[in-house]
Amino acid sequence: MEIDPGYALAWTRLAAAQYSLRRSHGRPGDGGEASLDRALALDPDLADAHALKAGMLADAGKEAEAEAEIAVALRLDPESFAVNSSAATIHYGKGRLENAAFHFEKAAALDETAFAVPFMLVSCYTALGDHENTRRAARIGLERAEKVVSQDRSNGTAMLVGGSALAALGEADRAKDWMRRALLIDPDNLGMRYNFACVLAALLGDREAALAMLGPALERNSGINLVAFAQTDPDLAGLRDDPRFQAMIAAAEARLAATTAAEGAPAPESP
Repeated sequence: MEIDPGYALAWTRLAAAQYSLRRSHGRPGDGGEASLDRALALDPDLADAHALKAGMLADAGKEAEAEAEIAVALRLDPESFAVNSSAATIHYGKGRLENAAFHFEKAAALDETAFAVPFMLVSCYTALGDHENTRRAARIGLERAEKVVSQDRSNGTAMLVGGSALAALGEADRAKDWMRRALLIDPDNLGMRYNFACVLAALLGDREAALAMLGPALERNSGINLVAFAQTDPDLAGLRDDPRFQAMIAAAEARLAATTAAEGAPAPESP
């Protein structure tokens, strides 16, 4: 941006990074909103910017606005990795798992280095009961994650994907080892803790470990409404009848409501 302050895609990438820091680490700031507004002002037809805005709106519980934004993004560039990834995530959040899998598959094909997308495909196919595609997606995710980790042993997100893939492939001990390593590298990543809770619950059947992993993520939830996700995420379906899970959700909702009231902002909508 120093070289070209009018480069809209650079502003979009900055917004995505700022949003990720707030989303996964609870960092202060506007979560990239100002940077994204600048990107869209520079180029109103930039599909990736509309895709990022759709994801932000969906996370905030503004479902109708998110659907409208992702429709614009898909119209502008249906072959964009970012657009398909965002569309898939929005479908996933609404429980439209077949539609989500379609867009995640397309995103995975558009960028063969994207190691996080197969992780979401594993979740989709597990919930759909499609064991063959679950294992196929897991193998792809593991191969991509191992390639990244071989070059960067401090990449906790790649270890998250690799650990999840190993769990889907039935290698529980190796999966938990990758989880431990990932959390040592990135202990403050709330999104990682949440996703590991999903893996423990849905793929490893370890309710106690899943609840232990989920607790800190919900307690420190700030940038993204993990509470809303936890109540609809198919990976956590097996925990929802547990009184401890219900107590975690109630306590987290109360904290979010108190924080929102103190800041004078509207509370995120529940699904």
